[in-house]
Amino acid sequence: MATATVPKEAINVYNRALELANRGEIEKSLEEYRRAIQLHAGFVEAYNNIGEIYSRMGKRDLAIASYNEALKFDRNGRVLLNLGVEHYNGSDYGKSLQFFKESLAVAPDLLEGHFYTGLVYYNEKNYREAEPYLKRVIGMDRKHLKANYLLSHIYYEQKEYQKTIACLDNIRDIADDKSFVSRYYGFCHYYLGNFDLAVEHLTQALHLKPEYKKFKKYLAGLTYEKRLKEIGDVGKAIREMEGQMMKGEPQIAEATKLSMLYIFDGQNQKAEQLLLSLKQKLAS
Repeated sequence: MATATVPKEAINVYNRALELANRGEIEKSLEEYRRAIQLHAGFVEAYNNIGEIYSRMGKRDLAIASYNEALKFDRNGRVLLNLGVEHYNGSDYGKSLQFFKESLAVAPDLLEGHFYTGLVYYNEKNYREAEPYLKRVIGMDRKHLKANYLLSHIYYEQKEYQKTIACLDNIRDIADDKSFVSRYYGFCHYYLGNFDLAVEHLTQALHLKPEYKKFKKYLAGLTYEKRLKEIGDVGKAIREMEGQMMKGEPQIAEATKLSMLYIFDGQNQKAEQLLLSLKQKLAS
């Protein structure tokens, strides 16, 4: 806050509004923020905080109006970011991207600006543009959960499995769905030819969460959910693999792939039995 240009009385009122908001006295807080603005017409931070309160209340139009009032006095990076978020939440990605990029032009170290810019490009499936922004987020916060999730998907799409694993390593201890992370590790290690690690992680995934609840919304488009794109007819692939394995001693690569197919098809018990037998074979 540029306190040098804001009258002391207005600052005192602003601080009282903050205290009221922290206590959950929202209406009184709004009144005090408005009073601070009456005392100092260009009180950008007060306009911004009013906008944030309206945003939390779900009053998007009022939030946008308050942010726009702030921008009349200063193209503030935080205000630009918040305005972009409102347009993003309204699915107006084009307009939100303009505000996110402007926020970064004003405040290049604004982590959320990089994340939301990357997120817009990700949602538009423009992974080439999304990647550098998400990498900057992780450079600022190595354990940023969503940025690592999204970047791991981008790397998987590019078949850069080691980079995918590096992203998973960043968040393996804090992931909200450890079953998903273990399964993802398993798939990556399979494609890298690390079959023993693939078996280990896939087995762990089944033990963590046998029912495999749905992926989070921001991961709904992951390749492993696009079954037809990835491996075609799952049932047919399973029958072919089972037929091959009945003809002779299966190789570990074949058995691991069959376990993955079972997981695709929701046959978790079969997958677990096969993975356990593979673990025993690897241990012997």
